[in-house]
Amino acid sequence: MKKKKELPQVEPVKIQPLFGLKPGVWLTIAYLLAIAVILFVVGIVPDIINGSKRVEFTSDAYNAAVYVDGTYEGGTPFTRRISSGTHEVVYKVNGNEIDSFTVKVGHPVFFNWLFPRTQRVSSDATITKQAFAALSKELLEDANSYGAILEYDDVHRYADIFTTYARTIKGSAYEKDTTALETAFLFITTKEMYEDALNAIATLGLETSLDAAKVFGNESSSTLGTTIENPTLQAVPTTLKTDVFEIAGFEIPSATFSNGKVVESSYPAVKEAGKVVSTKAFNLAAVCITENQWAYFVNENPQWSASNKENLIAQGLVDDYYLDGVTLSMTVASNRPVRNISWYAAKAFCNWLSEKSGRNVDLPTEDQWIAATLTGAGEGYQKSLMPSVESSTPSAMLGGVWEFTDTSYVPLSRISDYDVQTCIANLEANVDVVVKGGSYVNSASEVDVFTVGTAYRNMCSDFMGLRIVWN
Repeated sequence: MKKKKELPQVEPVKIQPLFGLKPGVWLTIAYLLAIAVILFVVGIVPDIINGSKRVEFTSDAYNAAVYVDGTYEGGTPFTRRISSGTHEVVYKVNGNEIDSFTVKVGHPVFFNWLFPRTQRVSSDATITKQAFAALSKELLEDANSYGAILEYDDVHRYADIFTTYARTIKGSAYEKDTTALETAFLFITTKEMYEDALNAIATLGLETSLDAAKVFGNESSSTLGTTIENPTLQAVPTTLKTDVFEIAGFEIPSATFSNGKVVESSYPAVKEAGKVVSTKAFNLAAVCITENQWAYFVNENPQWSASNKENLIAQGLVDDYYLDGVTLSMTVASNRPVRNISWYAAKAFCNWLSEKSGRNVDLPTEDQWIAATLTGAGEGYQKSLMPSVESSTPSAMLGGVWEFTDTSYVPLSRISDYDVQTCIANLEANVDVVVKGGSYVNSASEVDVFTVGTAYRNMCSDFMGLRIVWN
């Protein structure tokens, strides 16, 4: 059994008074100070250093873009953390300012990072006339783009363009102006677009029917299109005179005819559905504009020369193929049709020729182009670039090169009476245009006078050219 050890005697530790305060008092004060310092460092210092506050931005205008001190922050409604202080806030719709004001964002400093306080900033401004025009133009261009996609998947997703537009104009002064919306409805080529259009109609509470229902809805039938026995027209030779060259042509009399045929009730067949139309008398060039004639145009308008292509591309007027493979000479009278020119370039040529001739020169509409084929020019198929010139009718209207028209491509225009062309022209919307006649590389069995080709307005192709009309 071990002996019990005797432990040494020690004096107990005593906490001494501090500043005359008993230990229990000054320790309590010390603990409270430590807690206060921790709270200050953890809960207040971060917000002093990074002073900011959550700000919720809303607006009466749907999906308005908000800029804070010139920086885009998002589309309403949304919430962002904004630095404390005074800021300039601008609301825009399609790049057009609808409201601007100064906002003072508070500076909460107590646990704001953990329990953020939210400040609300709102604008009751609605879209302006300029914003409405920009929205409408964008709608048509989006409808044109989405209408070109016939199947949607994880890569190609459909956006509700019609419903978004309807929500944006709802409650504004332009809520009842549905001209652009109803025009855009005629670009419907899929079920997804059709259902989106129905939602837009419901959003605005419109009492309107969709022509697209004839193809995608319960109103669909097996066939569409109206045809009549088209007349045979007599072309009369004429000439467009300028101080640089003359253009041989034919006067085409006024006529009423069908511009298509009876087709299946489906897209893309419906784009060639027949519709009874009328055209007034007009003059049409015997052949397409040649390389030689384009050389005179470029000589007087150097901005359209190949050497200025990069600037033209930057302006969206042509693509990389502008005038590729084309030899321009004012001394060599080349009869080859000018190619690799865009629709914009073709319109610029027409404007120049109007000034040179004192006549109203333009591209033919699709209906004018078809009317010209009723003279017998729709017979035969040109399998080369060198047209066999006819003496009694326009030459090489089928084959040769695809020919630009002044008609915007609208998929369902043939089954509607809506004036879509005027709306597109007024908004200067960049939608596809109709090209006619096929080219020398196409099969004659695949292209007839009713065939509808399409092209981007800035597209240049070795197989596209232009033929002019004048009053």
